[in-house]
Amino acid sequence: LEKAKLEGEPAWSELLHGRVFSLCVLGVTLQLLQQLVGMNAFMYFGPKIFESIGFSKNLFTTINNFVNFLSTFPAVLLADLAGRRQLMLWSSIGMFVACMLMGTFGTIFVEQDAATGAYFVSNDSARWVITASTFFFVFNFAYGFGPIVWVYCSEIFPLRYRARCIGVSTMANWVGNFIIAQFTPMLLDSIQFGTFYVFGVFCFFSIFLSAWLPETKGVPLELVQELFDGKAGFGGIAEKKARKTVGEA
Repeated sequence: LEKAKLEGEPAWSELLHGRVFSLCVLGVTLQLLQQLVGMNAFMYFGPKIFESIGFSKNLFTTINNFVNFLSTFPAVLLADLAGRRQLMLWSSIGMFVACMLMGTFGTIFVEQDAATGAYFVSNDSARWVITASTFFFVFNFAYGFGPIVWVYCSEIFPLRYRARCIGVSTMANWVGNFIIAQFTPMLLDSIQFGTFYVFGVFCFFSIFLSAWLPETKGVPLELVQELFDGKAGFGGIAEKKARKTVGEA
């Protein structure tokens, strides 16, 4: 901490080099994916969709918010037990399954009235599968990819650059939020329930990224960055560090 104070504030250009740049790109990617998996689409447009397929939008909102609230507690309890990586991985898998179910059942059994824009479900079982899948998606997001992305991003950056890197990654989160708010209505108008396949693609990417990430549970903050040495995209950095160490010796 004292060393960081003596070095002073870093220049923004320093974020564009070496390990810091790679970690910053990782933080931006995580925060973008946290939005692009579609959670806020459920929050913003879910009541309208479910009202049109025969459910009370107020009841949907109440249950949805209740599921979101309760499902956050496992994240608090398990972040230091199961670990950040495991929670994000299983969360991504659950969200992917939910999106595939909603996309498939919605595409097969739901039709949209061209005049009113309302949806009509031709099968009662499909209506309940779509509803259950929605709450299953929210459950998985709330215990994993929702809160744990913030935890992970708070840990991976070097102390000297942490404030600026977190600022950049947080901005990416709001960019993703804007994209969801702006383009979800367009997707719903053009491909209807196929929209959830689009979210499923981002959930699929999240599965692979979560599987790639090193576990930070129990690792001192000063050593977290070294967990990435040898990882794809960070190998060159590790080699340069090793050469520098040998040269100093």
